[in-house]
Amino acid sequence: MHLSPRLPTIKQLQCFVAVAQELNFRRAAQRLNMSQPPLSRQIHALETLLRTRLIDRDTHRVALTGAGQAFLVEAECLLNQLEAAVATRLAHQEDAERDIRIGLTSVLDFSQFPALHETLTQARSHHQARLEHNYTKHLIERLAASQIDLAIVGEFERLPAGLGITHIATDPLVVALPAQHPAAMHEVIDLADIADTSLYWFPRPDNPAFFDRCEAVFSAADYHPPRLTEPADHITLLARIANGEGLALLPASMLAASRVGVVYRELAPTLQRRLAIDIHLVWRVDEQRQQARQLIEALSCRVEHGRYRVT
Repeated sequence: MHLSPRLPTIKQLQCFVAVAQELNFRRAAQRLNMSQPPLSRQIHALETLLRTRLIDRDTHRVALTGAGQAFLVEAECLLNQLEAAVATRLAHQEDAERDIRIGLTSVLDFSQFPALHETLTQARSHHQARLEHNYTKHLIERLAASQIDLAIVGEFERLPAGLGITHIATDPLVVALPAQHPAAMHEVIDLADIADTSLYWFPRPDNPAFFDRCEAVFSAADYHPPRLTEPADHITLLARIANGEGLALLPASMLAASRVGVVYRELAPTLQRRLAIDIHLVWRVDEQRQQARQLIEALSCRVEHGRYRVT
């Protein structure tokens, strides 16, 4: 068989498909666990190879060209065929030789959940587990498609048939605000205290279920602050808050990332309960592998609640 040097790489196809599906370079980069500059370079290299523009992009929108729409169908087909071939090969491996693939929601810092972190660390140290981070909706899709074996996720809209679920932890939201903000003098903050300050907030497609719940709480509290798009990078977000450009509502597990000029304050108790992130363990109910079922049982038993206190 002749191997042509004019073929795109798998990485180029994956980058193109991610951008084409998300129509957003930031979300596509997060989905692929990479930064935006190398993602853009992969797209440019693919377009150069194919000698045609696949994606139109400006400061306001990302859209597929006609050629891009046609190529998306072909690229998805090729990647699906490759993924099926790899899955078939992996299916022939002995269970004892195959890692347990664990998906973790990318918006939480699991190192701040001691019991869960210990269980995951033990699994990895015994060469039993391989971790991947992604948005909850993508993890559930991959679990249903048998591309991972279990997942620890946040909130979601719908659980596909054939998946089991149990609640294992709670992560409350806290307010991250500039140290010079008047509300920083309070130990506990109500939304009325920060109503005039711009809020860095995530786009709804990242987590529709949690977004809608928060919006309902905001509306009931008559909280309608100016909105700013939340940077994909947590360090950038904290730098902007320290610079006085706005504030954010963050999972308490993220308090491990400190920054001079940023202070964290608890929300009023009622708001804290209503805005807490429920964390769930999800698995396939027909899971047969003994190692996977043992890890599911171990994680299910290590429930954690209300451990955080903002100082």
